[in-house]
Amino acid sequence: MKPKVLVFIFFTWLTNFCLAQTGVLKGRVTDLTGGKVVEGVTVAIANTTITTLTDNEGFFTWNALEPGVYSIILSYVGYQKLTVRDVLIQADQVVTLELGLSREGKELDEVVVEAKQLANTQTAVIAEVKKAHQVVSGISQQQIKISQDRDAGQVMSRIPGLTIVDNRFVVVRGLPERYNQVMFNNVIAPSSEVDRRTFSFDLIPSNVLDRIMINKSGAPENPGDFSGGLIKVYTSAPTNENFTIFSLGANYRVGTSFKPYVYNRMSGTDMFGFDNSDRPLPSSFPSTLTLRNSSLNDPIRVSAPRLLNNDLSTRQVTAMPDINFGASMVRVWNFKGQRLSLLTALNYAQSFVYYEREFARYLTQDAANPTAALEPRFAYMDQRYEKENRISALANLTYVFNPYHKIELKSLFNQIGENINLVRSGVDFIQFQENARRNYMYQYRSRTIATEQLEGTHRFAEGRSTLNWVLGLNYLNEQQPNLRRFRTMDNAGDANYSMIIPPSSNLVETGTYHGDLREIGINHGVNFTQQVGHWDDDMPILLRAGYMLDYRNRRFGSRYFSYRGASGVNTDTYANLPLNQIFVDDNFGSDGFIIEEGTSPRDSYDARNFLSAGYLGIELPLGDFYLSGGVRAEYNILSLNSALDNGIPVNVDNPIFSPLGFLNIEYSFNDMHKMRGSYGRTVNRPEFREIAPFLFYDFEFDAGRYGNPDLQTANIDNFDLRYEFYPRNGETISLGTFYKRFTNPIETAILLQGGDNPAFTFTNAAGGAYSYGLELELRKSLRGWTSSTFMDKLSINLNASLIKSEVDYGTSEDVVAQDRIRPMQGQSPYVANVILAYQDEEKGWQASAAYNVMGARIYAIGSVQFPAIYELPRNAVDITITKNIKQLSIKAGVQDLLNAPYRFYQDTNRDQRIDREVDDVIFHFRKGPLCTLGLTYTLK
Repeated sequence: MKPKVLVFIFFTWLTNFCLAQTGVLKGRVTDLTGGKVVEGVTVAIANTTITTLTDNEGFFTWNALEPGVYSIILSYVGYQKLTVRDVLIQADQVVTLELGLSREGKELDEVVVEAKQLANTQTAVIAEVKKAHQVVSGISQQQIKISQDRDAGQVMSRIPGLTIVDNRFVVVRGLPERYNQVMFNNVIAPSSEVDRRTFSFDLIPSNVLDRIMINKSGAPENPGDFSGGLIKVYTSAPTNENFTIFSLGANYRVGTSFKPYVYNRMSGTDMFGFDNSDRPLPSSFPSTLTLRNSSLNDPIRVSAPRLLNNDLSTRQVTAMPDINFGASMVRVWNFKGQRLSLLTALNYAQSFVYYEREFARYLTQDAANPTAALEPRFAYMDQRYEKENRISALANLTYVFNPYHKIELKSLFNQIGENINLVRSGVDFIQFQENARRNYMYQYRSRTIATEQLEGTHRFAEGRSTLNWVLGLNYLNEQQPNLRRFRTMDNAGDANYSMIIPPSSNLVETGTYHGDLREIGINHGVNFTQQVGHWDDDMPILLRAGYMLDYRNRRFGSRYFSYRGASGVNTDTYANLPLNQIFVDDNFGSDGFIIEEGTSPRDSYDARNFLSAGYLGIELPLGDFYLSGGVRAEYNILSLNSALDNGIPVNVDNPIFSPLGFLNIEYSFNDMHKMRGSYGRTVNRPEFREIAPFLFYDFEFDAGRYGNPDLQTANIDNFDLRYEFYPRNGETISLGTFYKRFTNPIETAILLQGGDNPAFTFTNAAGGAYSYGLELELRKSLRGWTSSTFMDKLSINLNASLIKSEVDYGTSEDVVAQDRIRPMQGQSPYVANVILAYQDEEKGWQASAAYNVMGARIYAIGSVQFPAIYELPRNAVDITITKNIKQLSIKAGVQDLLNAPYRFYQDTNRDQRIDREVDDVIFHFRKGPLCTLGLTYTLK
């Protein structure tokens, strides 16, 4: 399409739009004291002449209101006047209010409250973005439902400025995922990974989401430990109507479904997402101290491995199409002006994925000739088999005492089990290059995340004071029982593979690894808001104050063992046995194999983090300007206890006081046009794993990963400027820019583990860094553009970002990175998402086509020996069609229609760009399109 045409279309969207359709407002008015209906109440819309009266059952109705946000005023002799603010009217939607009038108080002052509205529609989310005083982006449940996104990770790829790593980690504005902070329903969420500071968004199924909001600028009432985005995930809340929903779905993945799924073992409870077999170490297994202190001839080295399941053979079943089903229910009870509502949801899913992946590595570079072509180190083809089972349960209970007081209890539980088996075949060009290799990894990982939140909201002094409090409990558990990694090679090309038996215990060859992570977090916060000025002002001055306490306690332990020959024993005969026979019980003994534990003190750690914070803030309307901001003080104590291999203790005790300031300025040209500017000072603190000296061997990347106890807290100055245009209700066009300056940024660096093997650690080596960019967002209906009724039902959702970042290592001689000046890790220079949607409510049809692409980004930072690895752009297209037939909804679609490859190349010639004719491939694979079919049935 020509640029002139694009410009014409863009400005047409800005200037041409038709009148919106109307919405309906209904309500019922009761006496708060006795619960009786109140007849004859005058109900008026503020700043208009529109009024009506309640009937003999207390009801009132307006059938043709233009979409918008209104204030409703109720008055009746002998009762306090009631003003209900922020009543959101949407096209073709019915809004129902339950209102109560009070006789209390000698002075019949007006009571002001905010309407409780559905927040999960696109119109509501846009209204929330418009009302917010920070730079915010979001996505609604309504938009989520028209896609095929299965979890929160996929959902967030539709939000401006966001990209997804590994299908579950979120990158905001090109910054690595460690620069985000995640909150569940106003409570800080735990870091869900052992080896990185991040939250795995694939833990949250999409059908329990109400909305996701991304705060890209700071405020004193929000946590200050973020720079990319403060990601607020809201789970579904009860509505005012009873309903029950059942859903059932099946997915066919090209190249996986009805093909063989290869595995080592399963347990009877794998289908529920957790293990209940002989994978974990038995209770009678010797302790680390006992095994480490035993001699090679000690009988315990023989008896201990016989307690384990040592069958290394593989089995196979047919990978059936993915299945998912669920049920949700809302029940509402009204009595004497009070309301109790309950939302419960239960979801189950099972999926299979198989794909082949090219994996290569090359010899280290000569520092004197850094751009020379590299010789291959190895070349493998990975066959990866993955089976995942997940269960999600949600329960949200809301008790509304009256329009001024409510309490909510929100519970979320997720259990995910992953059975991953990887068979790696190929050649090592340095070690025994004449022998073909076949290496194996059998991994089962179960993850549990549970959150419990109790929240109360109370309004006092005729609605001029608001008190909100929250108490949260998080539980995180990750189990990796009996992770097995071993290597084999053929005997001089005869296709009979023999086991490589190590001379001593190590993480790479013929061994087993057991990891156990448990974390408990307790969070408490109080927020108080006071209106200052005349009580009936539409935009009063607001004073805010509050505090937050967050405590986390993590315990991580791991053990690993290797099978080796007993002292003086030649194991060649045993090494040639089949995988199900090589480590049978009879082969352990003084003339065969023994077990050797390699666990050291660094393989476990205990860690604690206590964050206390307090803030003062103000919101100040000044005509067309609106100022908000304030100060926040955070005092964080990070503690960790571990040790090095030689037993020398590693004790981290790092108290940091961080004074933070925020200022947000917005200017409203009119109700449709708004400009925002903001500044905020934030921090980025090290995570437990990043400061732990623990070494983990990553089989899939064939590299080790270390922590760094000397990491420091990073400080970031954030600037934002954004113009917003709201043509009609539920529509928005915005263009923004941002700039961020980092001090002591935390990044991942490549080191040499020994020989020519790479390893990764975390560092503050860079003297400074910056990031800046442009963001465009457009959500627009095509209604009224033409006389075509088909065009009237189309809408477009477009968001795109252009980003540039730079890390500067300065002149330090200690720098081991490939480039002293380079982009930040994980940053894409551009991101684009486009969704074209069709909706015909009368006939029950919905359809959407979604396109996503991101620019090349650094996957791993290069070093002097190893060039940087880049992930190349990938075009993704999803198609969805939905048909509603009364209470039944049928949804079908295709995810990843183009089946574009995942491509990772190293920058061999070190020119900070990838040329596939010159640079070398590291990873290359395709996962296959996913064809989906789902049924949803609603009972009301």
